[in-house]
Amino acid sequence: MSDKARYAIERSIPELEDLEKKGLFSKKEISMIVRRRTDFEHRIAGRGSKPRDFLAYVKFEKNVDRLRKKRAERMKEVMDKMPSISTWSISQRILFIFQRGTNKYPSNMELWAGYLKYARSQESVKVVYDVYSKLLSLQPRNVDVWLSGAKWEFEYNKNVKGARALFKRCLRFNIEEERVWTEFIKFELNYLSKLLARRKLLQLVSERQQREDLEEEERKRKKVDENGEEIEDEDILKLEVDDNEINNELNQLPEMNVSTLGSIEDNPVLRGDLVMAIYDVFVATMVKRVESQDKRNCVFRIANNVLSIIDRFDILERTHMCDYIIKDLNARFPTDVPCILLQLTLPLRYLSIKDDDFISGLQQNVKLYQAWYSKSPLDEKIKNEVKPAYAEYISNRFLSVAEGDTEQLLSLLIKKL
Repeated sequence: MSDKARYAIERSIPELEDLEKKGLFSKKEISMIVRRRTDFEHRIAGRGSKPRDFLAYVKFEKNVDRLRKKRAERMKEVMDKMPSISTWSISQRILFIFQRGTNKYPSNMELWAGYLKYARSQESVKVVYDVYSKLLSLQPRNVDVWLSGAKWEFEYNKNVKGARALFKRCLRFNIEEERVWTEFIKFELNYLSKLLARRKLLQLVSERQQREDLEEEERKRKKVDENGEEIEDEDILKLEVDDNEINNELNQLPEMNVSTLGSIEDNPVLRGDLVMAIYDVFVATMVKRVESQDKRNCVFRIANNVLSIIDRFDILERTHMCDYIIKDLNARFPTDVPCILLQLTLPLRYLSIKDDDFISGLQQNVKLYQAWYSKSPLDEKIKNEVKPAYAEYISNRFLSVAEGDTEQLLSLLIKKL
């Protein structure tokens, strides 16, 4: 037996003795466990080991732990309920196996994924942070890992600042990845929607109430380690980055530690201005990386993608954000028919045929279109291209679902257009 295998088996002796003392496993079963562990230790220590050997070892230990828990549950009336070494030793061994596996095969994502999944299932926050930190230092160009870490911070730790920090660090290495930018925007919109929904539910009106609520959330979020010391979540996942390698576009992002107090009417952040700042840098970054003839398609693709994301968050001030994006499109491409159509139909974007003010809203929009048609300095050719596009939008959006008098009214309107 090699020294490493002997050392690993000797470390498990107290745990095995405890299992026998509690009556959870017989001597014969413990001997079988020792033989299997010895076999696995030899396999993973050998030169010909594979990542699947570590995964098979983990599977065996999980089965042993599952059996231990079932027997402990069945014998809970007669067994000592005090936690002992066998209560947590197997889970610690599984984490140690994953650690050795990822050290030996740092590029194998199956091992890393299993490591993270198990650490999360055990709620080992410190281990999860350590795994993410090491993995991101090894694979800083792996976007999926960054997004997974940001999701963990936001959804599990309720740490908005930490999630933002991860998105910004991800962009330092992957600034050309559109998916990172769109996920960043989606994250900010998701956070704002949850914040506003919670305020609406709790009826948080005053500044004092909002501040007290935020302070209470901060207290709940803070974690402590095994020694009772506070863990600073937002500072744990750090990577060494050369400032000279950071793109200038990323430095244009505003500071994220902004106040979310106040209401939508008096706080630009709650209206989505921070999201729009990210959008501006996103577009500027991508445009620099495409040929001049492809700039229009690039900007239009990004704008439509972000608009479709905004459409999902009905609690936000969507019209304000959409208006900002559409105005930017029209400023860039003032004679582009799709851009003009987006501007003209913006008031109808979130209007439903079931709304009480549907008829009046549609009439006002038609008047807006007619005023534009008569006063716009654009060429008549462009106006004549916009006219059928506008009528087609009304038809596809409303006429296809209209009934009765509303259907007749829409049919007449489209004919008039």
